[in-house]
Amino acid sequence: MKRVLLNAMASTAGGGTTYLRNVLPRLAGKSGKVSISPDLFYHFLVPPEHLQGYLQFAGPRIIIETAPVSGGILSRWCWEQTRLRGYLREHQIDVLISLGNFALFHSPVTQILFNRNALYFSDDFKRDLISRKQYGMLLGHLLKSRLAKASIRQADINATPTIAFANLISEDRSLRECRFEVLPFGFDPTIFQAGDSNPDEDSTAKIDLDENCCRVLYVSHYNYFRNFETLIHSLPEMKKKIREMTGKRLQLLLTTDLKRGAVYGGYDSTSVAEMIDRMGVRNDIVMLGNVPYQKLHTIYRLADLFVCPSYAESFGHPLLEAMASGVPVVAANLPVHREICEEAAIYFEVFDPVDLAQKCASLLSDANLKAFLKERGKNQAAKFTWDIHVNKLCELIERC
Repeated sequence: MKRVLLNAMASTAGGGTTYLRNVLPRLAGKSGKVSISPDLFYHFLVPPEHLQGYLQFAGPRIIIETAPVSGGILSRWCWEQTRLRGYLREHQIDVLISLGNFALFHSPVTQILFNRNALYFSDDFKRDLISRKQYGMLLGHLLKSRLAKASIRQADINATPTIAFANLISEDRSLRECRFEVLPFGFDPTIFQAGDSNPDEDSTAKIDLDENCCRVLYVSHYNYFRNFETLIHSLPEMKKKIREMTGKRLQLLLTTDLKRGAVYGGYDSTSVAEMIDRMGVRNDIVMLGNVPYQKLHTIYRLADLFVCPSYAESFGHPLLEAMASGVPVVAANLPVHREICEEAAIYFEVFDPVDLAQKCASLLSDANLKAFLKERGKNQAAKFTWDIHVNKLCELIERC
């Protein structure tokens, strides 16, 4: 018998909640097709605000609890460094899985650290913060980057979702001797391939469903590294090219709301909102706001093209979701994006709005290329499922 603790106290939003929402039901045997060893017993530490939503997956082999800690990264890290060892001893844990980029220093048991924040290794992000004069955020970022790198050295095994991200980390000389295991994330095919295709009425009312409209979709909340600025800069040229090459008009669909004074997780959208007005493209953009996960597939199905301009990623769930939904993809030319999409996407130079506009217009005007990418995308997305991820995770635990 082997007892495993998954420390998910950092999984408060975004990718962290997506991970738990998909992995927990599979380990509990309530979803997917996963081979679970009867000799593995799991303890989960989850954020207090999400505890009630996860308790439905508790059972004889799964214990779900929270910890008496609140606040941000610093308070959570201090609790882990002072109290987590006691939890490991009390519950006779054999393997610790740290999901939040930061390790337990001097862990008394084998520790698997999940690394998924590419910003800690991105020079572009540092330059971006400097250009925006976000010096306070830059200082915090540099401190967290040092802590993340020290954590990698502390872990027995470092899990990354892509080979490309493991290679990026290994460019740091101090981390080259660390052990890495690649555990790709997945997507839920039951939603994005077989789900209900009726969008909610609010979204339908905003979107131009006319056949003479090309709908370009970007699924992301606002933050700096998602590179909204390059996308917005590309719109005048993209509109022109699409009109010339297809005779159709353009509508950009965003699952966020870019407005003055809005701050999302510390990221201020004022400058990009002003850019939209300055460039005169606000009427070409539909701000859908936050779309519930269970309805997201319906938005993909209304899109003619999915664009991903991010300049730093360790994975990219929306790429999988778009490909699985049969939407052609245009993505920034990053090693991570190429690893996920391979030949099922068209790539543009990361900070080049003209190249982005040209690639989008060329794809939208080429029926054969669109059909090829749709078919290739569905096959590519099938390589990344949560069932595969959970099976590989269990195999890794058993090898520890």
